[in-house]
Amino acid sequence: MTKPNEPLSQPAPSPAIDDATMDDAIAWYLKLKDASVTQHDQQAFNAWLQQSPLHHFAYQEAKQLWQDIEAPIRLFHLQQSATPSKRRNERPWGWAVAALCMLGLLLSLELWREPANWDRLTADAVTTPGQMKQLLLADGSSLLLDGNSALDIEFDETYRGLTLRRGRLWVDVTQDAQLPFTITAGEASIKVIGTHFAVMHSTDSVTVTVAEGQVAITDSQGHQALLGGGKQVALINGELGPVSPVALPVALGWKEGRVVFDDAGMSEIVAQLERMLPGRLLLDTHAFSDVRLSGSFPVDQPEALLSALTHVSDIEVHRLPGDLLWLRTG
Repeated sequence: MTKPNEPLSQPAPSPAIDDATMDDAIAWYLKLKDASVTQHDQQAFNAWLQQSPLHHFAYQEAKQLWQDIEAPIRLFHLQQSATPSKRRNERPWGWAVAALCMLGLLLSLELWREPANWDRLTADAVTTPGQMKQLLLADGSSLLLDGNSALDIEFDETYRGLTLRRGRLWVDVTQDAQLPFTITAGEASIKVIGTHFAVMHSTDSVTVTVAEGQVAITDSQGHQALLGGGKQVALINGELGPVSPVALPVALGWKEGRVVFDDAGMSEIVAQLERMLPGRLLLDTHAFSDVRLSGSFPVDQPEALLSALTHVSDIEVHRLPGDLLWLRTG
């Protein structure tokens, strides 16, 4: 079995392969797998191999890459589709064609590779993975936007409001009893007068953590929770969960440039990695349901977090084209 950091096919250091050569190698590998390949195709492939020793190595890499990428493509399909495909009796090369199309998406569709890019083009305030940004609003309130976040700001004489499209936000609200401050995140509506708190918005959840003061959170069903200092609540798929006490140094460590885990599960770890790294992470979360991690890591050093993961479990980290990171069991 290949171990992390070992070459895939030979003990010598891996030569640098440019993107164009790697794309050619992948195209040749897929062409030769097709039942319609001709003798002329084989001759052309042999000629391509002879053009450079790098082509031989790139082709071996392409073979390994195809084995590596087929599994995450299937995982992506399962994650994105609620119902399995009902097609039957597909032609033998049908999966290769479908996978090749998906590979093209992985390599070239920027909005798939970086789903935050649309938000970055249209939101009022944005951060890239690994970046944090401080903002001062017109009323004197201050904000800290975590990495890979997007925010809309709506302020006038009658309304103070923010919409957190994605990511994580720290808010220090200037008190104004006549003009409450409202934050929308997903299906959560958060209203405050003056307080210090954080909001995190991921794909299907919103988490609110209050350091000081009080906030009122309303979910999509109209249910409301009142949070005081040192309390936290999560909304999953738009529904409020129970209010619970929270260790503020752990929950808010990111404000000080540290991400702190206290017996964290894989979903929490992956959510943090996606705020630190560009691209996408692919994994089978069920395979890592027993993984737990505790520790403190710099927010600008994702490699330290990835290294810790490989030491506490049998996780292997595989880097694929298009800033894709595939986590799989060893």
